[in-house]
Amino acid sequence: MRLRFIPLVPYGVALGLLALRPLASAQAQAKAPAAGKEQAAAGAISGSYAGTATVPLGDSTLVVPVSYQFSGSAPAITGMAIVPGQGTGAISNVVRDGKKLRFRVTAAENRMLEHDGIIAADGSIEGFVNLDNKPVAKFKIAPGTLPAAKAAPKPASAVKPKGA
Repeated sequence: MRLRFIPLVPYGVALGLLALRPLASAQAQAKAPAAGKEQAAAGAISGSYAGTATVPLGDSTLVVPVSYQFSGSAPAITGMAIVPGQGTGAISNVVRDGKKLRFRVTAAENRMLEHDGIIAADGSIEGFVNLDNKPVAKFKIAPGTLPAAKAAPKPASAVKPKGA
């Protein structure tokens, strides 16, 4: 299932896949990392990451769970972004330069959600997601997976009447 874009903010800004990537400044995006440095560091992000994405909605915010699965090694790291109940999107163009991490999530209608973030000492990644070069959400993820969905409570067992 692919994520659908849902209009959330006035002025035509749409947010689809809420599996978000941190937003990098224009200066950081303009600097290309050295190939050897990128390849040496990018492999360290392989694995599962989970957390939340926060989407501003005027006078309120929407917080949703997100999950990312990175696989492979530099320069061919790929993966999948997952928003429970919304769908999935392919991860591509993964670039790591020291503590900076950039990647793209392809959402429905081939919309590209550009993620730019900073990797903290504890391995968490925090930043923003851009759609059409405009920030649409903030995210924070850490190594690990989302908690399993809670099972529905079991119905109380029927009580048999005496003598039945």
